[in-house]
Amino acid sequence: MPRKGIHPLLHRLTVVATNGSTRRVPTTVKQLGDYLFLTLDANNHPAYTGKVIKGPATGQAAKFKRKFDFLTNATLGKAKK
Repeated sequence: MPRKGIHPLLHRLTVVATNGSTRRVPTTVKQLGDYLFLTLDANNHPAYTGKVIKGPATGQAAKFKRKFDFLTNATLGKAKK
């Protein structure tokens, strides 16, 4: 039995997954509308699906490639002698 005044109140929150399935979970945080819409879950997370999500390359090698992409093998072979 919880003691009065020291334990937070529990609310029911409806969690909606990306495929539309719902689950009710207890929480201490009162949400507006009592819904939590997930953008990433076991249906589409790379750790569960095994698929790799590639974002834009942002490293130094990618920066160099973008900067000097106009210099391809075709243009280097046609340089003036």
